[in-house]
Amino acid sequence: MSGRLRFLVCAAAASLLLPVAQAGAAEPLPWPLPGSPPLPPDYTVPYLPAVNPVCVEGKLSCVLQLETTLQQKVAALGCDHDAVFADAYLTITRGYIESATDPDYFDDLVRIDPLAVRGTYDRPDRVNHEVRNYAQEYLDQYAAWHIGNVEEVAPSWRIAFQAADDESVTSTGDLLLQLNAHIRRDNAIRAIEQTEGVLRVDGPMPDASGRLDHDRISDVLQENAEFMTDRLADRYDPSLNDSNESLGMVIDPKSIYLLISSWREEAWRNAEQLRHARAVGGVDGPLYQAKLAEIEASAEAAAYAILEATRTTPEDNEARRQYCLDHFGTGTP
Repeated sequence: MSGRLRFLVCAAAASLLLPVAQAGAAEPLPWPLPGSPPLPPDYTVPYLPAVNPVCVEGKLSCVLQLETTLQQKVAALGCDHDAVFADAYLTITRGYIESATDPDYFDDLVRIDPLAVRGTYDRPDRVNHEVRNYAQEYLDQYAAWHIGNVEEVAPSWRIAFQAADDESVTSTGDLLLQLNAHIRRDNAIRAIEQTEGVLRVDGPMPDASGRLDHDRISDVLQENAEFMTDRLADRYDPSLNDSNESLGMVIDPKSIYLLISSWREEAWRNAEQLRHARAVGGVDGPLYQAKLAEIEASAEAAAYAILEATRTTPEDNEARRQYCLDHFGTGTP
């Protein structure tokens, strides 16, 4: 079954989980709800080379190196509040590597979930390149913040990193703040639109766009959502899989995946608009810069909403820290 049908099913479920506004809140949540099918690209607009890409040849070794980098980062962070997202990223990267190296991975998923996209990656080199290019933005933003180059850090990342430094939000808040910045900002800017052109498969649109591979990544994310939250809860804070409520929704593996799926669809659409704008006036043109500003502002507004909804207390922080100290070294590194 196609990724389009999969998204419609997710949208129906998400509409039950994500109300337009929080109870008692005057403003709606500052991100769009899922509710429309995936947007195919416009093949009349040219695909242009990426700006400052990494892993251009798309070798799997790039992703294996990323796994090592993330594992070292997680080990170094220990119980730091930045560790929650870094550890989640490590789990997701390992899930992708499994999907890229096991030829039966997606066929096995179909036996469990008939909505999963069959087959293997149509262009594994393109996907490897996108995965590594995408991760580099997180690594660059993290490095800029932690060496004090705050002016180089995007607003949504500043909010997320400051919250981690201040220990001002729950574990769920740390996870959602950094997921918001990385998916709703970075995915459009550094991954989808900046992946040496998305048109990488011969044949008619929309299949030639790489959209099916994009949907296969969503299947990997869904497959790993429960393991990811269980691992985070085991290592950092048991409340991460306690079905706690934030932002008017119950936070559990299913709802986290639905948020991720919705945000990835938003990123796809924003990337298409960036591609169109770049074709008209380049990366320095007014259309491209205006779209970038819109993406930044949307991610920043969402970060403030998450920040306010997930504030923590010193007592809860101390319990979180002690739990992590007791459990971080157990299980798989």
